[in-house]
Amino acid sequence: MALRIVLADDHPIVLLGARMLVEQGEAAVVGEARTPEELTLILSSTECDVLVTDFAMPGGAEADGMAMLGRLRRKYPNLPIVVLTNMSNAGVLRSILGEGVRGIVEKGAEMGELPVAIRAVAKGTIYLSEKLKRHLEEQGFTSKESQSAARLTAREMEVVRLLASGMSPAEVSQALHRTVKTVSWTKISAKRKLGLKSDAELYEYARNHQLTS
Repeated sequence: MALRIVLADDHPIVLLGARMLVEQGEAAVVGEARTPEELTLILSSTECDVLVTDFAMPGGAEADGMAMLGRLRRKYPNLPIVVLTNMSNAGVLRSILGEGVRGIVEKGAEMGELPVAIRAVAKGTIYLSEKLKRHLEEQGFTSKESQSAARLTAREMEVVRLLASGMSPAEVSQALHRTVKTVSWTKISAKRKLGLKSDAELYEYARNHQLTS
């Protein structure tokens, strides 16, 4: 029996390309969505074996990718999910996997990768497309580490949140009653855990996790 696939992406061309790849892999597309709201309706009325979805689609509060994935995981805990994304931020990629997503394929990957990812996640295994796997390895992560989410401490999360919200290290140190040096070391520790090289990547991570106000 062919695997039943629901596709979700706000770009019609991406949907068309994904449908062609899925059907070449001997699976059947049983639903397509362009917004989180459409996806909710389809999943509530259509049985499927695997969901292939963009990381973030426009549409209300759930335009945030992490919020959408978190809701999907709570409502459909056993549904295998493959995320399509152009994102390369190591911290965000690991956090996507931390939401229970089994597969991540970058848009523009080799044509055969999406069908392979679908078959892999349907069997309960983790799949990272080759380019993303190489990217994480270049950041110093082992294969096992790449498939797990980094966990920041409450203090690290607070420092990252305040810095990403626009406060200077001096302002953060004053707000948290810590020295500027401590704030700096906390930020460095957070970047190291997440495999991020720059402050810009760290602040992108904060935005994607709704840490900024």
